[in-house]
This record gives sequence, structure tokens and C-alpha cells, in this order.
Amino acid sequence: MKKNNIFEHNSRFLESFEREHVGKLKAWRNDQMAVLRQYAPLTDEDQKRWFRFMKGDKNQILFSLHAREGKKQKYIGYCGITNVDYKNKRGEISFIVDSRRVANRTVYRDDFIAVLTMLTRYAFQELNLHKLFTDTFEFRKDHIKILEIFGLRKEGTLRQHYFGKGKYFNSFIHSILKDEWVRIQKKYESKK
Repeated sequence: MKKNNIFEHNSRFLESFEREHVGKLKAWRNDQMAVLRQYAPLTDEDQKRWFRFMKGDKNQILFSLHAREGKKQKYIGYCGITNVDYKNKRGEISFIVDSRRVANRTVYRDDFIAVLTMLTRYAFQELNLHKLFTDTFEFRKDHIKILEIFGLRKEGTLRQHYFGKGKYFNSFIHSILKDEWVRIQKKYESKK
């Protein structure tokens, strides 16, 4: 996607993810390891290797997330549709924001809703995908609540799927189908 903000929602917008975004993303990932599928702090070399892989793989669609604050724009996070399976028309939602924004539940909710709005629009309108899904650790209750408020449905539980903090945790799979998203969009449009 060319570098402009084609997708925008609630003062947040997406641009292509570029090398300049890698350093902050590494810091945010290391700060938030407990909620990610990451078991050790990333090094600069790890993050550079990841970036080269992701940029070269057509099944990984990455965006930088920005917020408008008055007349300023600020890089606040990363999101994307990863593990895209074009044959079966599905992909996984990936999302992380600046650790300081996560600490404020309202800001985090607004960031996440904006990302879900933009990624679903991109996935279902531009890529013509049929399904988007997430894999979320059970202890991320606020994150799960936002997914469900937006319209993703709990599809299943991966029992004792993640080991962290000295014990096993379940992981929940949530998804949204294109026709469900279309119905949700029509509902919101009718309220305007």
C-alpha cells in the first residue's frame, strides 16, 4: 500500500510499515512480552531480520498506526493482517501500540476499535478475504471484551496453549466473517 492514509478512523490512520518504525516496535514488543507469542527480549538484529522477512512475504500485510493530536501526527503502533491464506481467504489480525497507551484503558479501547475498523475494511473490501481471526491469551480480558464488542465471535478455546508466568493458559480464537462484518456496517450506517 502506498504511503498515505487511505484508511482512517477516529483520528487514527494507517500507513505502510517502514524500516523507521522498527526501533519503537521492538521496544513496545519487549515491554509487552507477557501478552505476545514472544519468549525473550528482541535485539536490534532480531527486529531487522523480522522486518526483512515480513516485507518480503506477500502473506504478511503490515501497517504503522498513527494518531492525529491537534495539528500533529504521532506514530503510536503497528497492526496488520498476518498469515494471509489467499486460497482459503483468511488472515490473522496483529496489533500492538505504545505501552503508555495500553495503560490507559479508554485510549487503548479507542486505538483497538480504530484498528479493527480499518483492518476489517481493508481485508473485506480490498483483499476480498472471507474471514479474519485472532488468537488471544485468556488473561487479556479487556482485549477480549473489545473484540467481542466490535463483533468478533469466540470460535474456540485452545486449552492450556500458552506457558507463561509459571503456568499454562488457555488461548481464545475469535473471528469475524465478511457477511457478519457487512451486517455490522449496515447497522452502524442506519444509526447515522
